[in-house]
Amino acid sequence: MPHKLILIGGVPGSGKTYIGKELSKSTAIFIDKDTVSRLFTETLLVALGSNKDDRESEIYSSKVRGLEYETMMKHAFENLELGHNVICSAPFIAQYQDNDWISEVEFEVEILDAELVKVWIQADENTARERIISRGADRDNGKLSNWDSYVGSVDHSPPTNVSNLIVIDNTLSSSATLSEQILSVTNKLKETG
Repeated sequence: MPHKLILIGGVPGSGKTYIGKELSKSTAIFIDKDTVSRLFTETLLVALGSNKDDRESEIYSSKVRGLEYETMMKHAFENLELGHNVICSAPFIAQYQDNDWISEVEFEVEILDAELVKVWIQADENTARERIISRGADRDNGKLSNWDSYVGSVDHSPPTNVSNLIVIDNTLSSSATLSEQILSVTNKLKETG
């Protein structure tokens, strides 16, 4: 059975990290974009004249975010090449909307004789806001202080251009429990390949 690269995307506050860690318990390496990149991101933002917690500005989006994703994906491909299943947790909002980016990842995964699994964690605006507030991270201050503007700039619905996308409904009003959905995805991951 081929090894898997599982990309877990969703808006901030959707529960990507928690769900990724839960899925990784079934023998996968877990790589979180924020954990891999936070130190160099904060250092780079300050060096570029911004605030270390800035995640909403043009400086971050044009000069830093791409490095975060590139670093995370290099870790993922290296571990995939070593024969490990890998779960990457990051928003993947722009990446999932970029068909060229998806094709490039699919190509890299195919070269490594592995399988790409794309997951989206669905969370409505209110659910995401409650979770962002509860985690109390300084990097979220910009989102919270300009919530209406932030919400208007981010689509909370699953990307429609991504084929074979697995969607986990992590809204407060979901009809299935999160545990049931995680178990369902775990079973799907065992079946594929």
